[in-house]
Amino acid sequence: MSEQENVVENEVEETTETAEEPVEQPTDTQNPEDDIEKIVEERLAKMKSNMDRMAKERDEALKLKAEIEQAKKEADMERLREEGKLQELAEMKAADLEAKLKVMEEENIKLKRDNVLNDALGALEFRNDRSRAMARQDIVGDLVQDEQGQWVHKSGQSIADYVLAYSKDDDNSFLFRVKSNSGAGTATAAGTPDTTTTKSIGELTTSEILAMAAKGQLGTLNY
Repeated sequence: MSEQENVVENEVEETTETAEEPVEQPTDTQNPEDDIEKIVEERLAKMKSNMDRMAKERDEALKLKAEIEQAKKEADMERLREEGKLQELAEMKAADLEAKLKVMEEENIKLKRDNVLNDALGALEFRNDRSRAMARQDIVGDLVQDEQGQWVHKSGQSIADYVLAYSKDDDNSFLFRVKSNSGAGTATAAGTPDTTTTKSIGELTTSEILAMAAKGQLGTLNY
């Protein structure tokens, strides 16, 4: 190959390399609020999925345990019947009925607890059903009965008072908002950052960003 042919070939290769399509650069037209909203929804969906999985595993384990215990009771009753131990059989049946009655009473107590908690949560404005379920799951385990049999938070607060305080915690603001009266018949959302903030997005905390995204206020940020 002549020197002239080599020069021509090199020029063709250089032209081919420079003709490659440039890497597409991200545009500034993407709405940051959409990104934050997507992050929030993904986080809620993941947490809800984990909660559902754990609840299913727990229910399956409890069901299996109950089935094993019931099978053992029935086997013991049959043995007593075959052995003619009727008195022991009667006592065992009475104990079984008492245990079932206790379970029903406990379920009734939990139902009363759930009604009180649901009433308190019903006064709040949630992002969606997932966030309501997450808030309920987070609170219900800390509820106890006082000496009068009333359901309260373990701190001693009433359920309504604790739920209100819980909703105002900045760490929980991405779940729901509580409207509070600011005077003159106006209502504002408690537990949310100042809507007139002049902070840049880099200066905000994660809770502030999530809360502002939920209210559609990211348009007031400086970038």
